[in-house]
This record gives sequence, C-alpha cells and structure tokens, in this order.
Amino acid sequence: MLGQAVTVALADHDRQHEVLTFFHLQFDITNLEHHADWILNRAGHFDVVINCCAYTAVDRAESERQATFEVNGLGVGYLAATIQSIGARLIHISTDFVFDGQANSPYREEDPVAPIGAYGASKLHGEEALAGIGLATVVRTSWLFGPNGACFPRSIINAYRAGKSLNVVADQIGTPTYAPYLAEMLVKIAENNPASGTYHAAGPEIISWHSFAGKAVLAAVGRVENVRACRTSDYPTPTRRPAFSALDCTKLVQAGCYFHPPLNESLPSFVETLA
Repeated sequence: MLGQAVTVALADHDRQHEVLTFFHLQFDITNLEHHADWILNRAGHFDVVINCCAYTAVDRAESERQATFEVNGLGVGYLAATIQSIGARLIHISTDFVFDGQANSPYREEDPVAPIGAYGASKLHGEEALAGIGLATVVRTSWLFGPNGACFPRSIINAYRAGKSLNVVADQIGTPTYAPYLAEMLVKIAENNPASGTYHAAGPEIISWHSFAGKAVLAAVGRVENVRACRTSDYPTPTRRPAFSALDCTKLVQAGCYFHPPLNESLPSFVETLA
C-alpha cells in the first residue's frame, strides 16, 4: 500500500526524481545476497532509500514471531548496514505499536517505548538497528489506510454495503493516516533532508475506530446506520492493541515536512478509489 503511494508521489514529473522500485519477489530484505545484488551493485544510482517493507499481520505475528522479527528487525539491520556502506540516506517506516497505549495525550518521539505485542516489539527492534546511524531517519505512523490493498475503511464500507451490522470498538483511540498523504510527507523528508532521528507522521484527528468507521461509511453512502460501538474485550484478538496510540506530529511540522488534510478530505478521496 505505502510503497505504491510513495512510488506515485516520487514519479510526479514536477519533482524530476529517478525512481527505482524493489518488489518483494525481487528483493528479500532478510537475504544478504539480495542486498548486494540490488543495492551494492547500484551504488551511486540513488541518494535516498525509503523502506516501506514490513511484516504487518499484527495478529499472525504472535504465532509467526521468527518471520516477523526477521523482516521488521534483522532485515532492517541488514539494510542499514548496506545503505551506510554506500553513503546513501535511509528513511525507515515504523509504527505507533512501539508504545504501550497507556498515555492520555499524543505520543511524542522522545516518550518511552514499551510494545505490548510481537509486531510492535519487532518494529522497535528495527528502530534499534538504526540507532547511531547518522544518515537514518525513522518515521512512525499509525492506522494506515489507502487505495491499494486491504485496510480498515475498505472493509467497513464493503461490509456496510453488503448489509451487515457492524460492531466496532470505541475504546481504542488513534490517528488515522491516508497513505498518499504519508507518501507526500516521506518525499518531503527525502527532499528537505531534516536532521536525522525519529519523526511522527500521522493524520490530524484523534478518534476511535468506531468514529473512524462512521466517518468512512458517511463518506461512502452519505448516511450512517448499523455501526454500533463495542468494547475491545467484546472481541478479543490474538494480540493486544494499544488503547491509545495517537501520535504528536509537532516535530515534523517544525521541520516543514508535514502534510495531511483532515478526514473530511482524505476519506472522500479514498472512497473515489473503491470499485
């Protein structure tokens, strides 16, 4: 999802960037030989690498911990070492799941991390693999949705259109982020080259999954019915989710790289992409 959005943003002819895209079947981030074949052999052909590769099946990560940590941790370490060896910059995508969800105000970059599941722990492992690398930038985001691939509002809208009654948790709070807007922020980071470190990049609204579902359905069909609120405990999942994982993006705003209109603009754009 995000990789496609970044490719589209970079391919904008006004930006005049040369884009080289690595697909999973061509480039396995956990395979050292692939790093040599696809990156070292192209040294000098690019200045910035934006890593959108991740194991994102949050629930399955609990039973597939090894695969999760290999992609989100070990592979990131390989990539960091490879990129560092050719002097390019690395922009790596991380997640709100590195936090435990016990806060009552949006998380800042310097707040303590304490993941409560395998997915969040693996993403933190990837962040730690970049510690001390001066040309690496970590960008944490949250509740990503977009035109390509499965995502929460697509599932909700499809279920609603199919006539299903929907029970959506109202006690998990976060900041929904539209992939094309996140892509714009990543490109701005690549172009503006702010100080290396960690940045938060997410949408401006702090809302629950239930409210997000209602806004998505409203954008799609112009009315909201049968979208009921429930509690997380009513629908237990293999992994715990942070109860509150909103991200504070002030640092990215101050760096001049923030771009994310509100949901009343992003959701209609998203709905237009649905078949």
